[in-house]
Order: sequence, then structure tokens, then C-alpha cells
Amino acid sequence: MNAVKPLPQNWQALLQLEFRAGQDKTRMVPRRRFGPLSVQRPFYPERGTCHAYLLHPPGGVVGGDRLDLQVAVEANAQALLTTPGATKFYLSAGERVEVAQQFTLDERAQLEYLPQENIYFPGALVNMKTSIDVTAGSQLVLWEKHCFGRPANNERFDDGKVVAKLELRENDQLLLAETQRIDVHEIQSASGLRGAPVMASLLVYSDHLGASLLETLQEQEPASGIAGVTQPLPNILLARYLGDSSDALNRYFIALLDILRPLVLNKAPCHPRIWNT
Repeated sequence: MNAVKPLPQNWQALLQLEFRAGQDKTRMVPRRRFGPLSVQRPFYPERGTCHAYLLHPPGGVVGGDRLDLQVAVEANAQALLTTPGATKFYLSAGERVEVAQQFTLDERAQLEYLPQENIYFPGALVNMKTSIDVTAGSQLVLWEKHCFGRPANNERFDDGKVVAKLELRENDQLLLAETQRIDVHEIQSASGLRGAPVMASLLVYSDHLGASLLETLQEQEPASGIAGVTQPLPNILLARYLGDSSDALNRYFIALLDILRPLVLNKAPCHPRIWNT
């Protein structure tokens, strides 16, 4: 009698997506997929731009899981990706979660990557790397939002560690590289998060950035917390938020997005429907 093989305890997921410009709209082409990471059918609430919702049906991520997202946006294609809810990273028994995100933009491609926040439960161990390859003439708006613990429940991130890396390359030349290592000491440090459990970054890449846009964005202020917008390179804008409220963060970033879309992407503000549910 053959022994029954135990089921794997961890999820290994890969999702490869390609967006192609058609005559009337951008079309999403799923290239490869295995594991629980998936995508809903595309929506077209605005002309030409493909809106897609990324799904992770298990509802949470635990130590030993690996999520691999690879997105290619071809020349002249326009895509917006978001998630229906927060991604939750739970207590790890010792293994780390590995998250890899790769975005590639061809000439005149537009990508908005606007996921809901990541929530890290106490004891979570996470390695996250976001790699972006752009081409001169392409346009990108991307944000990453992190909540350490659950402030509304008075639950602090008093154990665990999150390492988040981001790299942006233009035609294979490294333009931006960041590494954030967050644990309880970094959260409490005066030179770190200053006790604030919520932090976020918004990255804009485009050839259509100017001083007036920077000044307009800098005039926006969150309802609570601290924020700032800088322009480290002529074609890069960075917005930062640090505070204790995901709601204040979301309202602040959406206000920035509503300014950026007309001035950078030549599009009217258009919020994904899933944000209203």
C-alpha cells in the first residue's frame, strides 16, 4: 500500500501578466499562472485603460509562502492594477515570506500599480522586493503602503521583521534603489518610524514632471501624520507618509493621485470600483 504524501504547508504562487495595446483598448494577456495568485477579468471604466484586480484567495500569507508577480506593459498599452483588500502577513514559525514583484514598461507604456495596504501581524517575517524596468517615454505611478500591527486594536508590531527593497532602472541604468528594514527597534527609533505604525511611499516616473507639479503636490497635507514630496531626479517624484492612520494615508495618496492623473497621464481621476466596497 502506497503511503499518502503529506500536502505542502506553504503556498508557492506565480502570476505573469502582459498588457497589449489594441485598436480601441488595452488587452490583458495572462501568460502563466500557478498557485493561489490570480486576477479577475479586466474592467474598462475609462476609455482604453485596462483595470485589473489581483487576488490572493487564501486571505493571508504565512512564513514559507512565496508570491511572484511579473507584469509587462507593452508599447502604448495602459494598465491599472489594484487589489480588493489589504494583504495580511501572519505570524511566522521561523520561515520568511518571499514576495517578488517585477514590472517592465516599454516605450509610451503607462502603468498604475495601486494595491491596498500590507498589514504585518506581530511575528511576521517578510522579504519583499519590487523591481521596475522602464523605458524613456513610459510613465509609472506606483505606491506601497505598510501597516505594522493593527493600531485600531492596540496591537503593536513588537516582534518580527520586514525587509522591503525597491529598484528602478531606465534602459538598464539604475536610477533609484531603497532598502527598508523594519522591526520593533526601527519603529520606535527617533531616526526611524518614531513610533508610527503606518508608512508609505508613492513613486512617479515620467518625462512630464516639472516644478509647478511638485509645488502643487507639496501643498497637499494629510489629515494626520506627516508627509512630504520630493523630486530627486528630473523624471522621478517621491511622496512619503508616516503616521498612525491607514484612512488618513489612503485619503492623502488618493488626493495626490487625482492631481497626478490629469497632469502626468493625461487622464481624468478614476477610482477603481473595488475601493468603494
